[in-house]
Amino acid sequence: MSELLAGAARVKLQPPIGIAMIGYGNRVGRSTGIHDDLAAQALVIGDGTNKAAIVSVDVLAIGPRIADEICARLAAATDISRDGILICATHTHSGPMFNIWATPQSDARDAGPERDLEWERALPGKIADAVCEANQRLTPATIRAASTPFTFGTNRRLHMPDGDTILAANYAGVADDEAQLLGVYDPSGNPIAFVINYPCHGVVLCEDNLLYSRDWMGFALDELETLARQHGASDPIGIFLNGATGNIDPRSRGSFAVAENHGRELGRHAFEALAAAPPIGESKLLAQRVPLRLKLKDLAPALATARDFPAQTALSLKNHQGGDGYQLKRLRDHHDRALAMLKNLESFDEANRRDRRVNYERGEMATQLSIVAIGDIAIVGIPGEAFVEFGLALKRNPSFAHTLVAGYCNDLIGYIPTHEAYAEGGYEVDTARVAAGGGEMIVEIAFAELAHIASACE
Repeated sequence: MSELLAGAARVKLQPPIGIAMIGYGNRVGRSTGIHDDLAAQALVIGDGTNKAAIVSVDVLAIGPRIADEICARLAAATDISRDGILICATHTHSGPMFNIWATPQSDARDAGPERDLEWERALPGKIADAVCEANQRLTPATIRAASTPFTFGTNRRLHMPDGDTILAANYAGVADDEAQLLGVYDPSGNPIAFVINYPCHGVVLCEDNLLYSRDWMGFALDELETLARQHGASDPIGIFLNGATGNIDPRSRGSFAVAENHGRELGRHAFEALAAAPPIGESKLLAQRVPLRLKLKDLAPALATARDFPAQTALSLKNHQGGDGYQLKRLRDHHDRALAMLKNLESFDEANRRDRRVNYERGEMATQLSIVAIGDIAIVGIPGEAFVEFGLALKRNPSFAHTLVAGYCNDLIGYIPTHEAYAEGGYEVDTARVAAGGGEMIVEIAFAELAHIASACE
């Protein structure tokens, strides 16, 4: 066991006002202002031998090329191993539009008023700067781990009487009722950083919001930081790690007041739980990235049907003899829908063919789990939007007393539904890229790696 060292820092992202916002396909209008600052928050922890960087970024998501660019910058500027770098998006739907997959080249054509390419090019550097600054602030530290009841998230897959599954609150569905917490403190007991981990989409603010915001998650951190300062802390850094959010939405939505009320509630509970938690001093830190090869969903049957469908609807239109009434409108609607379905599936298939992570012939996508262990605390970084059932399973693993599950980590492979959900259908299943069984495989591999790391930490 070794003495722990820790440092934290925050760098504002400062997206320009007037560009488009990301998170809702039907949002109308571009950003008009800033409600609360978006930032990159970094916590670096070391045991004298190994280091890890836990980073939360107030954006919708960060794809592998941007994460790789950040890691390359950190490799040149720090001694933090790539295995120990967790770049996690908070998944706010009130952030700027940008290419989440790659930083635009310097000679890229102007994207027009919807995006700001100069800002996008600067984004990886800003995130890396937060980590570098945190790394320069290392000081002896202790950690406290705790949990607190919290029931803001609710299942969003409502099963209809006709068998359809729609995006709507399902209060009887599976959800997580507990937030995981970390507090990191210097030798005088002053908090260096806080970590809140809870699974819930950042969608309290809806399509009509045109102000940049961290959504409800930001208010939770604001409350926690404020309470700490009221108790004598200088400048603690709050970090939010969203969890297995794939089928979880806020139980109440629609305004900044809702976001603030529920966020601050969590911040208060978090402060009280951490104040009562025992400190953990000397600990061993280990970090590992675990390669994953997940089967892609087979699009061939749906594509075959979709390619035949427009010919059928076009023939119906050709055979129509009833003038310009309702029947013609119905037939035109059928044909437009057929063309749209075909276009979507072909775009889906083309994306798989162009994706550097995909072996199209084998029908597999390559990605990774990211695991950091500090004593009896584990953080499992998942590269997408896993269903909450997987998060709950990982939290219950027998190898660590405290397990945090961080979604949107170092990659974005889309939704990761349960095997049962694939039979039910619905939005998450329809848009998922991985095949049924992928999430169960992730949990199985994570359990094995957690057990192996736990034995190495002894």
